[in-house]
Amino acid sequence: MRRALFIGYLLVYVVSASLNYFFVKFGLRYSTPLSYMAIRYLLAGAVLVGIAFVINDGNYYFIINKDLLLLSLFSSLSTALWAYGLVFVDPGTSAVFGYTMPLFAIPLSILLIHERPRLLNVVGVLIGFVGAIIYGASSIMRGTSLIGAVLTVINAVFWALYSIYFRKLGNYNGLIVVSNMFLLGSVLLLIMDLVINGPAGILNTVWTLGFIENLLGTSIIGGAVLFLVWYLMINTVGVSSSIPYIFAVPALTLALNYLILGIKPTLPELIGSAIMFLGIYLASI
Repeated sequence: MRRALFIGYLLVYVVSASLNYFFVKFGLRYSTPLSYMAIRYLLAGAVLVGIAFVINDGNYYFIINKDLLLLSLFSSLSTALWAYGLVFVDPGTSAVFGYTMPLFAIPLSILLIHERPRLLNVVGVLIGFVGAIIYGASSIMRGTSLIGAVLTVINAVFWALYSIYFRKLGNYNGLIVVSNMFLLGSVLLLIMDLVINGPAGILNTVWTLGFIENLLGTSIIGGAVLFLVWYLMINTVGVSSSIPYIFAVPALTLALNYLILGIKPTLPELIGSAIMFLGIYLASI
């Protein structure tokens, strides 16, 4: 029963995460990256507050400490860089570069929380980086923006920091942590937007039907549903058993990239991404 539940949650997670790249890519036609992500965080946070309130029988609270602030900051910086990267690269490329996150999480966890990885984890990181280099070199030779690739990889570093601080808040309810993070993150992203773009950033958002559809897609499917299903997955089988399967997200996104946008990965890109996925799997188990 637990295995069947996990498979169901995993399918929803992978599809939601893959579609989210397209919701953001298409939504950026109507808004600046920071404005778009600030609105997304606010909507996703509001939905998750409601879900957490119901699941916890009306028991909801706000976490006020340094770890939650850093979690929200790293999450906001990660999503901002991811969105800026998507301005320059296609969703499939963004997914592959973004999902190098586990490769950064292991060395950062050694530095920040003094974890001792197993030899297999270290080997996985090395294999994963080889695959990422092969994919990256092939992708850039094909014409992928170097700026977009760099921004997306830096996003993965902040995503890794976010994942570490999420674990540091493990004594709290996961849904409450994530909903707090989204609400505080929306404020941080709005501040970034005001500093970089001024009031014009949010005021010049074009509220067409296309924008609203993609905004709801990234906020509900790629935000609230995605994080709710991740919460259910780790509650079902645990974090360590869930993480090795996340490589399915960039794999599906590459397939959707071809079906939706007609962008066919080259053979070296497929080889590089396969090596990277193997490294991520070994680094995560």
